[in-house]
Formats: sequence, C-alpha cells, structure tokens
Amino acid sequence: MIEQSAKVVSCDDDTVWLEAERQSTCGACQLKQGCGTGLLAKHVGKRFSRIAVKKTHDVFIGEQVQLAIPEDALLQGAFLMYILPLILMFVFAATAQWLNFSNVMEILVGLSGLFIGFLLVKKRLSTKQDRFKAKIVEE
Repeated sequence: MIEQSAKVVSCDDDTVWLEAERQSTCGACQLKQGCGTGLLAKHVGKRFSRIAVKKTHDVFIGEQVQLAIPEDALLQGAFLMYILPLILMFVFAATAQWLNFSNVMEILVGLSGLFIGFLLVKKRLSTKQDRFKAKIVEE
C-alpha cells in the first residue's frame, strides 16, 4: 500500500473530501539547487489536491487521516492512463502506413487511435471499481 497523510476538509453521509499535499521527489535529490523543476517548485510553493473518498468510518473536519491505495492498482492505472493510448496511437498509425494511406491520413488515424485509447481508459476507470480508489485506513 502507498500511504499519504491528508486533512479532512468536508464530509457528508457517504463521501469524505480530503486535501493532500502534492509530494515531490525534489527533496531527496542532491541537484535540487540547480534543477529547473526544483527551482520552480520552490517558487510555486506547496500545492494541494482535493480527493473524494468513500466514507467508511466517522471523521471530523480538520482531522489528519492516512490515505492509501494498493501499488498494483496505481501501476495499472498509470499504465491505462499513459501507455495504452500511446500504444493504440502507434498501432493505428502503423496500420494506416501499412495500408498505404497518405501522410495526413496516417496522422489522423494515429490521433483517432489516441482518442479511442482515452475513451477506453475513461470507460474502464468509470466502472466504479473500488480497487482503483483511495481509501482511508484505520490508524
């Protein structure tokens, strides 16, 4: 499980809204003084993400809780979000090239593969599968 601390900002009967600080790996890097990403993070300041999770036990506003997601769900979600659309784009473009389409058509067919990949990801992740969702863990 990958865990992160978050603060409860609001809640209702079945949903808890949490605010978690976005973590950067720049703190552990020795090159953060000369790195553009490290300098930008220093000037932008702390950034927070709002996350909705299913309410499993009573919490109160302002409480610090531990948010957890299984590693395999995170890796599979990252694969779906980033790699699958790119693979479909390349497969569609290669198929268009193999069928001797024009260069413009190859680009359009490749972009349609990318778009179809995004639609498949959206459909897959919107099926309300609990394993892709973060949970509040008991402390």
